[in-house]
Amino acid sequence: MMKMRKGKEFYSGHYDDAVKMHESGAAVKDIAQKLGLSYSCVYHWVRGIRRPDVGNPAGFIEFLRSNGPSPALEIKAKFPKHNEVFLICSRRGLGVKRACLGRKFLEYSTWYYLEGQEKLLESRVDRVMEKVENLKKNLKEMLV
Repeated sequence: MMKMRKGKEFYSGHYDDAVKMHESGAAVKDIAQKLGLSYSCVYHWVRGIRRPDVGNPAGFIEFLRSNGPSPALEIKAKFPKHNEVFLICSRRGLGVKRACLGRKFLEYSTWYYLEGQEKLLESRVDRVMEKVENLKKNLKEMLV
């Protein structure tokens, strides 16, 4: 029978437990069995060869929940592949939405938000638009 891969969220949720168990003297094989992880995954973690990715859907959703609607500029530092994470969230029906304003706004052109944050998104985008208009006005005054 073929084993089904569990996904990054499952694995990354057990990282701290695996490291603590290893520090208390548990063998890699025992940790893997107890946590339901692969031997190679636990081995790489406890040897410091790799760590789980932070760019997972659960982390992305938590970021949006705590920070509210955010432009790609603010998200890309923590989630460099934010577009991929968004697509995963969309396929899984996790309630993450995306609004696009147009290319001329550069890294403020794409905003990510959760269902129910539409009003907050609207107010944040309005604030950015106000700043753009003020900047245009100031530049025109400087040129005259």
